[in-house]
Amino acid sequence: METSQRDVLLGTITWWGFHALLMWMGAWHFLSRDITDGNLFASDLFAVSLIGATALSLLRLSVGCHLLRFIALTGILIVVYYVWQGKAEWGNLTDVAIWAYTFYSFGPSSWRYSLYSPLGVFGKLKT
Repeated sequence: METSQRDVLLGTITWWGFHALLMWMGAWHFLSRDITDGNLFASDLFAVSLIGATALSLLRLSVGCHLLRFIALTGILIVVYYVWQGKAEWGNLTDVAIWAYTFYSFGPSSWRYSLYSPLGVFGKLKT
């Protein structure tokens, strides 16, 4: 089955756009916090690992996909912990949606076979 140019374009936009969203989420952490206190938080390590894994994924290295899946699972568990502590907010639903899509789209069954997942477009291109 041949992939139309429109589908390839939508898949490419999805791939680049989703990676841009993940990079923005990591960068926004540092842009929105006060770094003059000099402390290092676990959230800083989470943001740095998100930026690093996204960069590896942009290079189409499989280790980036595996790291993004691990980060996504960690993000979901953090939200579950907030809910358990009674500190849940409406924004946590957005976080869960983003992390669930990240976990799914970088999984072995989706990014190789689904066009609209971040890496799926590259498997559908005609050579």
